[in-house]
Amino acid sequence: IEDLAQLIYDLKRSNPSAEVSVKLVAESGVGVVASGVVKAYADHVLISGHDGGTGASKWTGIKSAGCPWELGLAETHQALVANDLRGRTRLQTDGSLKT
Repeated sequence: IEDLAQLIYDLKRSNPSAEVSVKLVAESGVGVVASGVVKAYADHVLISGHDGGTGASKWTGIKSAGCPWELGLAETHQALVANDLRGRTRLQTDGSLKT
């Protein structure tokens, strides 16, 4: 998280008016990582689900990466609320929506 915090800091210093978005894979522990990212002043946290996407990645690289975005979003929201950080960022998701 320290390297990511430094990157966020550098991006904010290079363009103070820009918003910084960090994409995280939905998996166990994503809430802790998201809390660190928000403490480092990221403006957006995007939780990426295990299915969907642009198709730019090889199937072998994505077929077992992460869990459904719904689980990652729930864990992230709970961690941010517990650490009183929820009001400092916007949460977004990507991945397949199924009905």
